This record gives sequence, structure tokens and C-alpha cells, in this order.
Amino acid sequence: MIFTIIDQYNSFVSNNFLKKDVKQLQILKTINSTWLDFKKNTFLFSKRKKNGIYLYGSVGSGKTFLLNLFCEYSKVGKKIHFDHLMNDLHSSINTKDHKDKSLKQYVKKLVQDIEILFIDELHVFNIVDALIIKKLFSLFKEKKIFIIVSSNFHPNDLYTDGLQRNDFLPFVDYILDRFKIIASLIDKDYRRLALNQSKTYFTPINKDTKVEFNNLFDRLVDVSSLTSKTIKIKSRSLLVKRCTANVAICDFDFLCDTNLAHDDYNNIAKEFNLIFISEIPQFFDEKRDQCRRFISLIDMLYEQNCSVVLLADKPISALCKITSLSREFERTASRLYEMTIINPS
Repeated sequence: MIFTIIDQYNSFVSNNFLKKDVKQLQILKTINSTWLDFKKNTFLFSKRKKNGIYLYGSVGSGKTFLLNLFCEYSKVGKKIHFDHLMNDLHSSINTKDHKDKSLKQYVKKLVQDIEILFIDELHVFNIVDALIIKKLFSLFKEKKIFIIVSSNFHPNDLYTDGLQRNDFLPFVDYILDRFKIIASLIDKDYRRLALNQSKTYFTPINKDTKVEFNNLFDRLVDVSSLTSKTIKIKSRSLLVKRCTANVAICDFDFLCDTNLAHDDYNNIAKEFNLIFISEIPQFFDEKRDQCRRFISLIDMLYEQNCSVVLLADKPISALCKITSLSREFERTASRLYEMTIINPS
């Protein structure tokens, strides 16, 4: 008996790693059938078969899990985060004069010994990526590599309002024509469900709570796909070193011991749906400025409906010991109770 991708999924269900979802099963069946069609070599069929899968949907809907599951099951694929792909690509070709030749060499090395390439969290925000991505995907096609893509955006919504977007539209047309477009219409946010079932406020700061805090992060993201992201902060930039497209992990000093303001935190909140913040101290008078920034940060994260996971020195009720900020911090404490889904301490 052949062990199928559906059997693989059902084994996760039977071992209580997830609850069965018929929409997820249908997505897996579509992915698998598209892959099997791609492998057929008949001439008549080749004109209508798809070169890959483009799975898009809202944050936390399980896209990456499903594509990871398929890629691992196939035994002939590998995964790369889109940011890693583009960073590696630009590093490879920007130091050489013959960029087209360097691009071909990069792709040849990237897809060596594989048949499937999973590109996770595709998004296009800058003109450099926008102008090279069509050529990149054309080379994947030449190498007969089956591409599976996850994204939060429908192809038509990529690089909206970007510079020279007309030059980018041939890539959109190529994806719409040559890829199987699948909308992840799963109405569950699996990441939020996981958070609802987990402790998300860890205190005090010690070896055990640090392990719990980091284990939860590892559970909710694919650590192998971590990247960095630069966020524009007025006239300068803030580099978030460990993140995915919508989840970040930072320490308190990075966010609140820097001269950031309300608008800056608003920009951060717009970038990430979930932020892990470690090493939050108890606030005394000497940390008044940091406390004010923390209040502003939580306000912005709350207003943008972000989730947080916090590692703090004290319970929420004992976190602020600055008398002059006590009433202002009451609102922050109330929001923290709501955002971390815990009972007041």
C-alpha cells in the first residue's frame, strides 16, 4: 500500500498534533494532484499543466504548515524563505560584472539535486526584487523545477503602488497563467489558537521561563526561515534581526531603550502580527523614559490588534513602581491582561 500525503496528514491528526480540517485536506489534495500532473511527460498534457502552486491567505491560516508537510513528504524538495532567497541572490550577483550569467549560476546551484522548491512568504516591496523576480522564475522553469509559493497576498496584490509596477506585471501574468492559484479560505487562525492554549506572559525571568518563552517561539514559527527586516523609523532605520514576515522576537532594550516615539511603534505594529518581547524589567523612577516607551509600544500593538508574548521580571500588577505613571500604566496593564490571555496576577 502506498503511503500518501493524506495519510501523512491523518497521522498528525491521530497523534493529536492537529485537528482535522476538511479545507486543509482539500488544499493538500490539490497540491498533490498538480504535482503529479507536472511530472507527466505527455506532449498534449504539457501545454496545460501548471509549473507550480501559489497558495495565499491570511496570517496564521496554516499555509506554511501544509506546504512544509508536502515538501517533506515529496522527498525531492527543499524550502527557502523569500527574504533569504533574495538576499542570497543579490549577494551572489552584485559582486560580479556578468549579472545574467551569475544569476544562472546561482539558480543552478540552488536547485541542484531537487525537483521542488518551496518559497515561503513571498512578498515584493522594493523595486530591485520586482525587476529581477520574473527572470528568476523563468530560470526555475528552464530547470524544470516545480515551485510552491506561500504568500499573504493574491498575485494581483503584489507590489501594489510600487515604482515601475508596469515592469513587474509580466511576473503577475506569468503566475496567474502558469501556477495553480489556491486561496487558503481557512477561517481559523492557527497561530492565535495556539496562543489561546498557551501561557503567553512568563515571569519571573529565570532559566525555566526563558526556556518556556523560547520554546513557544520555536513552536509558532519555522526557525529555519528566520530572517531580518529593516523598518523605516523617520529619518533612520531599525533592524529587527530575528523575524518572519509577520512574527518578531526582540528584547526590551532593543524596543524601549532607544529613542523611539509613538509613530515609530505604529510602524512596528503594522509590520508584525505577533511580537515576542523578552527581558522586561520592573519599572522604577530611573527607567521612567523606558516605561513611557513601553506604554506607547503596547498602545500601538493593541490598536493594531497584535498579539504579544512577554518575558518579564514581575507579574503585570507589580510591573510599574513609578508613582507618577501609575494611572497611565493602569490602561497598559489592562491591555496586557487582554493581549496575553491570562488572569490578572
